[in-house]
Amino acid sequence: MEVFIARQPIFDRNLSVYGYELLYRNSMDNYYQGNDDNQATAELINNAFFTMDFQKLTDGKKAFINFSQTMLEREIPLLLPKDSTVVEVLENVKLTEEVIKVCEKLKKNGYTIAIDDFVFHQDLQLLLKFIDIVKVEFNKVDYYTQSRAIKKYGHQVFFLAEKIETREDFIKALNLGYQLFQGYFFSKPTILKSNDLVFLNVKLLQMLEELSKVEPNFDKLAEIIQRDLGLTYRLLKLVNSVYFSTRQEIKSVKHALVRMGIVEIKKWIFLMLLIGVKSKENNELVKNCLIRGKMMELLAKEQKLPNPLNYFLTGMFSAIDILLNKRMQDVLDELPLDSEVKQALLGNNNRLKEYLDLVISYEKFIWEKIENSPVLQEIGKDKILKNYIVAIEWAMLLEVV
Repeated sequence: MEVFIARQPIFDRNLSVYGYELLYRNSMDNYYQGNDDNQATAELINNAFFTMDFQKLTDGKKAFINFSQTMLEREIPLLLPKDSTVVEVLENVKLTEEVIKVCEKLKKNGYTIAIDDFVFHQDLQLLLKFIDIVKVEFNKVDYYTQSRAIKKYGHQVFFLAEKIETREDFIKALNLGYQLFQGYFFSKPTILKSNDLVFLNVKLLQMLEELSKVEPNFDKLAEIIQRDLGLTYRLLKLVNSVYFSTRQEIKSVKHALVRMGIVEIKKWIFLMLLIGVKSKENNELVKNCLIRGKMMELLAKEQKLPNPLNYFLTGMFSAIDILLNKRMQDVLDELPLDSEVKQALLGNNNRLKEYLDLVISYEKFIWEKIENSPVLQEIGKDKILKNYIVAIEWAMLLEVV
């Protein structure tokens, strides 16, 4: 049976990830095909907690999970770990005496409770002492009503603004007093200020120049790295990690480079270039780029396509223009990438661009685009989720390293 789980990040006021909302899908469509909320939640719980590694799926953050009236009345949320689960009460749940008792029990047991798609009405008073988070569809409720409710209840609960799509929405929600935010605003170019210019590491560019030679000089590469304590530390830590499964500890930079080989060295340099521009504000976007790159590489290897490194680089640098706040063409002029990678990043159609479109569509849950992708037939639906989870695990390992 095919399994699809989507996740959408939820941010705090500092743009740090607070948690992920997990969404069940049973097809390639961008919605749940069915009217049985109980089945959807049951399948989601089974897939997230038993089929997959839950902690890896959520990066160790809280998981927001929707619960229907029946699931609440049966006390299903109590089966899940309280420290990592946010129980979302769906908008169509009737606040009966039984539901309120369950919410009270959940609260006493240490669970976090959110009320979903809330429209401000008197029923909030019934749950106020049990709930922790109120979710509001930001552009659906007028600002005056939102402001009044936040001022009245903001000292008791967190308010979460849903469907924040732009920096302008984010600023407005911040000013209204929201504490949590959900949407795609983090990946928009406007998330960076116009004067936030970031530069690529010169030493890494020097290494790429050396690697472009027919016979790269490992002594020269080691010399460049050893001038930078941070790069030296990262390289030695990586090559001695589980990623390379080294039996004997490697202590010299040159030994590390020889152990890695040319292809892995190139990959590491490009990774360091990307991680080097990471900030608190764009951290989630950098993580998404790493996941895109690894997922593209994995799919390319499964299909035995030539030069999977180019697929990796296409995904990894898919938002480098946003991260550096520069035109994509200007960024690519600095990087020694193959022409087909540059063409894909500039939006021109080729094989790499088709894979990139597929991966981004999966990341953003746009199932209809996946279904129409020319790549889908050759990959197979079952491989998409599998490689997505592997890519997430890999990106998490990099953060540790």
